[in-house]
Amino acid sequence: MSVLRQHVKEPDVIHPQMNIEIDLGLDSLERAEVFAALEHAFQAEFTGEQAAATITVANAVELVRTTPLGLSIESQNGSNELALATDLNWSKILSEADGDIPEVRTILRDRPFFAGFAFFVYRCFNLFCRVFMRLEVDGIETIRELKRPFLICPNHQSFLDPFVLSSNYPFHLFRNIFHVGAGMFFQGRLMSFIARMLNVVPIDQDTQLMRAMRAGAIGLKNGKVLNIYPEGERAFDGNLHEFKKGAAILATELDLPIVPVALDGLQNVWARRSSKIRPAKVKIRIGEPYYTKDIIARQRGAAAGSTTAIETTWQDSKYEQVTDHLKKQIEQMIAEMRSSSLTKD
Repeated sequence: MSVLRQHVKEPDVIHPQMNIEIDLGLDSLERAEVFAALEHAFQAEFTGEQAAATITVANAVELVRTTPLGLSIESQNGSNELALATDLNWSKILSEADGDIPEVRTILRDRPFFAGFAFFVYRCFNLFCRVFMRLEVDGIETIRELKRPFLICPNHQSFLDPFVLSSNYPFHLFRNIFHVGAGMFFQGRLMSFIARMLNVVPIDQDTQLMRAMRAGAIGLKNGKVLNIYPEGERAFDGNLHEFKKGAAILATELDLPIVPVALDGLQNVWARRSSKIRPAKVKIRIGEPYYTKDIIARQRGAAAGSTTAIETTWQDSKYEQVTDHLKKQIEQMIAEMRSSSLTKD
């Protein structure tokens, strides 16, 4: 249970029957990070079903006991406490992400004819968007000449986000875009076909964070462009919600640029809690790319006069700093787009 204890500030005493989410107060991201830490510590990979079925601390202990390393540790110390603790070393995890993950194979294959067909369909859809959504796109030239690989990071307002955004990409970028998305949304023949059209790697980050991060790293290392939504889920009110650290971790550890993208209006076209699609004004603004190392260096310089243990602090918070910077950039672009709309009206 010591691995769990690293990721929980309170309570100090963790009882086996405590619910991982309710009693320990872990949100979906923190829960996913706990399972990623367990996978890293016990050199194992759990299925989405195993992670979903792990409700209590006792369930988690039993799960790691089934791993070869867990069985070895228990036999050696004869204790009920699996006293193995380690931090998530994303640098090591991602640098070693060169294995063959079946879900990634499709996006790595060169499929020129299928890519051409998909591009044609999306360009037709783009014409529909220009009329039905009065779509306006600003800054597309920013990514036309940007050298791959890199990450595109939009906010998330609707199921339509990846379709509308991808329909604006030039062909050389479109054929190299991929997404890591929840597998539950891409089941059945139709949705599987749509997943192939979008180059989706169907891995649920909430239950298989380690596998999803490795999949993202493998795609990027092969020269692809990752379209990743830091919010992780669609906002129901059009406002920015909490950003997760996945994009910051990948960009920082692989030393790749992030392209911030602001979407606005899609929550009015197809709201999260609605089954109706309505015409509404939609705007997209693509911001300037940046390297996370520049943000980290700037933030570290600003804190150089602090009397705290700066190095330790920055090692722990660099992903949070990059994530916060990304959120502020997108927030500013959305505010500017909305201000421009009010001025025109």
